[in-house]
Amino acid sequence: MSVAGPSSGRGRVSGYDFSPTGAFRMWQRNATVGRKTLLTTLAPRFVEAIAYLAIMGLGLGTYLTQVDGTDYIDFIAPGVAASAVMFGAVIETTYNSFVRIHVRRVFEAAVSTPLSVGDVVVGEYLWAATRATIYGTVFLLVMAVFGLIHSPLAVFVPIVFVVGALTFAVLGMLYTAYVSSLEHYNIFFTGILTPMFLFSGVFFPFGDLPTWAQVVGWGLPLSHLVAATRDLTLGGADWLTGVHVAVLAAITAVLFPLAPRRLSRVLLR
Repeated sequence: MSVAGPSSGRGRVSGYDFSPTGAFRMWQRNATVGRKTLLTTLAPRFVEAIAYLAIMGLGLGTYLTQVDGTDYIDFIAPGVAASAVMFGAVIETTYNSFVRIHVRRVFEAAVSTPLSVGDVVVGEYLWAATRATIYGTVFLLVMAVFGLIHSPLAVFVPIVFVVGALTFAVLGMLYTAYVSSLEHYNIFFTGILTPMFLFSGVFFPFGDLPTWAQVVGWGLPLSHLVAATRDLTLGGADWLTGVHVAVLAAITAVLFPLAPRRLSRVLLR
């Protein structure tokens, strides 16, 4: 990682070679613009999460009262909060980043300044993670109001949200780095995110599934975010909780440099 200021040049293309100051400047730019629409973009995600909680928790919970000895609504609430983080981060680094790259040409303008491609992309990561963490934390507060938090360790959940939000911000930006049309996101959301949402332990546990299904389930990053969130809110946190967070951090570390490298070829050619 570069520790130089943003004036260190735009030629850097290594995914880990960025200026923290430059990345902050890009985050600051997005935050200044994004705060004007934060409420209007937060509201749909928040209402959607509440709807899932109400329909599945209160509706299906009437028939399926407990899962693994836990009230069903208590079981799904952490999963819905984790999924809100996922969707919040991914939407920011897919549709919104695509518009900044290809429509408004924000990226092109930014790299014509002393900011490097790495600075700009990492700034996108950070802004997406910021918004997603806000989404998840607001939902966590709603859970607290409704008595759905059963452990004081829940105070650490926002930290887990930050790690998970960065993971999905990186995933979303990596996909964006390779697409040339908004229509390509139909494949990503319908073919990848929706199945992940439905098969990551949000609504049912993996324990009684066939071995192959459990392997697939634990191979999905959302499963680890859901599990860590559930552990901390229900009081079941142990060393495995740390493993779940470590898996998210490892995915982030591996994929982190790929989007900057790809976009450097697009923006600096």
